[in-house]
Amino acid sequence: MKKKKSITLLLIFSIMIMINVGCKKQAENKEKQANAIKIVCEDTVIPMVDDLMRDYNLNNEPVVSVEYMDREAAFNKLYNSEVDVLIGYVQPENKEVESEVLAYDGIGIIVNINNAVNSVGIEQLKRIYTGNILNWKELKGASKIIKPVAYKNILNSLQQEFDIKVMDTPVKEQMINGTQYVSSIEEMSNFVAQNQNAIGFIPGQWYNKENNFLKLSGIEITASNLKNELYALRFPIKMYYSKDQKDRLKDLFQYFKSEEGKKIVRKYCIEAF
Repeated sequence: MKKKKSITLLLIFSIMIMINVGCKKQAENKEKQANAIKIVCEDTVIPMVDDLMRDYNLNNEPVVSVEYMDREAAFNKLYNSEVDVLIGYVQPENKEVESEVLAYDGIGIIVNINNAVNSVGIEQLKRIYTGNILNWKELKGASKIIKPVAYKNILNSLQQEFDIKVMDTPVKEQMINGTQYVSSIEEMSNFVAQNQNAIGFIPGQWYNKENNFLKLSGIEITASNLKNELYALRFPIKMYYSKDQKDRLKDLFQYFKSEEGKKIVRKYCIEAF
């Protein structure tokens, strides 16, 4: 009888330990979930943000997750406290949201790799998109009709910067009716890669060998040229967050400004702040 009682007590004790350990793990998981930071970013900054968060998650807690979505949905989630930080969007008016410049990138003008043209001026670029330059031969290329490509969403941060610095300067003008519109940077890159006569624009950090970056008025899109403001088309990458979340996010922001964070940012952008 004593032996049976001992076994029973041992089993009960073991079960209690297992329950206690399970409860502790469950509590720890809940605490991690509560402390987790949620970031939403625009597709303009996907390469950089993915790399930053991969590095941050290897060396820090809480863990950061990243989502990609359109501007309206992103800011709605921020206002409803469903996400903590937005990176790369254009901010609507809201006094409860703060913003900081994280870095600068350049707007790269892309053409198909088989296009012989290697440079374009900003005025020429505007004339292409307004239909005043229709053929590549006017830019010392082949005698082919130019196919300009832009983004459907006028609130896309890259499209807004392009409109401000190209389409609205010095006088605001509309794009030609024959403009091809795409929904994402990936779609832009793919369309130009598959269409020899197309011209489009993507962030510098999206550079790939499937397209050629044109020189802008003879100036290449390089980190040095952008930093020294020799290359004209550069744009800020901003991050947005609610004022009441600033203290909770201080470790993440310190990482962005650390040498480790800046090193990653500088792989993709011209300057890190």
